[in-house]
Amino acid sequence: MNPRTLNVSGLVWYSMTVVAPNLVRITEPHVHPLLRANIWWIRGNRDVVIDAGLGVVPLRSAIPEMFERDPLLIVTHAHLDHSGGAYEFDDIAIHENEAKDLENPSPASLESHELYASLGMYLDVKASEQRMLEKLPDPDYRLDQYQRLPARATRRLRDGDVIRAGQSEQLEIIEGPGHSPGSICIFDRTKGWLFTGDVLYKGQILDDIHGSNRADYVKTMQKIQNLPLEKAFPGHGEILDHQQVHAIACAYVARHQRDNWPDPRGMTG
Repeated sequence: MNPRTLNVSGLVWYSMTVVAPNLVRITEPHVHPLLRANIWWIRGNRDVVIDAGLGVVPLRSAIPEMFERDPLLIVTHAHLDHSGGAYEFDDIAIHENEAKDLENPSPASLESHELYASLGMYLDVKASEQRMLEKLPDPDYRLDQYQRLPARATRRLRDGDVIRAGQSEQLEIIEGPGHSPGSICIFDRTKGWLFTGDVLYKGQILDDIHGSNRADYVKTMQKIQNLPLEKAFPGHGEILDHQQVHAIACAYVARHQRDNWPDPRGMTG
């Protein structure tokens, strides 16, 4: 299916693709892949939006129909590429461990050296030359003017909470710490759909940044291994089927369990 593109100041900023009945994926194609997050828009009696992108270009002006039915925004975690546009929504759900950073945002930057420092990531020469915005939304836009605006959390989520979407769909909140303390997945058990945020996706898992915890991540991946899911809709990259999700989760668990095995040279019989 051909994506619908949305123009801002003559530039296509958002790309919108219907990936399943009543499910739309929105991306920002001119954002560097590190920050190019998926926004998932679930259409229903009351729409649900999962994550809100960087907030560089307002969603409300670019996609006004998204706001016609008082949507609920669920933020999978408070990193800038998922929560930047949250301030535009009136009803916002986020895990209780992430709410403070949503309401009182920590400093954020689209300058590579400042971004990497804020995340606790190593910045090599190649990374220092990366542009987080490959094109600018406006000729006068400056990277140093970017900031996260505060957004009020109207619902603080915990493991097992259920959110209704449409007449029959129920979205279950699954705590998934590891990438960040309050990362969550959203599970539609009826369809077997898991929205994973930055908990699981195809590519390098970021588990050594500020706020991450590998021991928690292993437990989260083990939890995902046991879910009766059909598809995963990650915060970055492509949609994954059950086999791909299981392979990613199993590989992560095996790798870190192996790394944490005791050294037999230090064991006594």
